[in-house]
Amino acid sequence: MVINFHKTKEIVLLKPHHRRWSLPKSLECIEQVQSAKLLGVIYHSTFSFVDHVDYILKICSQRVYLLKQLRDQGLPLQNLHTVFQAIVLSRLMYALPAWGPLLNVELVHKIDGFLKRSFRFEFTNKLITIQPLLDSATKDLFCKFCKSSNTVVSLHSLLPPDRTLNQVLRTRGHSFQLPTCSFNLHKKSFVISCLFKFLT
Repeated sequence: MVINFHKTKEIVLLKPHHRRWSLPKSLECIEQVQSAKLLGVIYHSTFSFVDHVDYILKICSQRVYLLKQLRDQGLPLQNLHTVFQAIVLSRLMYALPAWGPLLNVELVHKIDGFLKRSFRFEFTNKLITIQPLLDSATKDLFCKFCKSSNTVVSLHSLLPPDRTLNQVLRTRGHSFQLPTCSFNLHKKSFVISCLFKFLT
């Protein structure tokens, strides 16, 4: 594969609150960065999504301004709600299972504050918060790649093996063995968080 060095960035991922860490020497001809955008999601070297949340809320705020213009031109509220779902909420939910589980409380409140303002200004007909959206999107994706290993980007291989028991226990949401997690960041990763969240 021919690499375009002008478009290639190097990012070194670090554990949060790491100690005694020195960055490795940058690769030749490749810029080393602390954050990078991959398929529309901004990843930071410390797994912080502050930059990404600020980025998507800026885009959503610009689109809310467009909604204000449509409302002032007399667009009915029902149609306004449909446009909000199409151009604002869909942008907020893009790749949500990838970054949503790693949000801290401050970022959750920031997103919820934006959604509350949207409800107050009647751009949506119901009060929406990020956690139910995250739970729904996560469960849908988890169920899809649990049922089939033929998905376009197969995550099925990331799942642990099925547990084998000689005794009958209560029904669970999945049949996989639960891994041992030593770090909170590992517990919040998509696959691991789903394994523990969807036990029932």
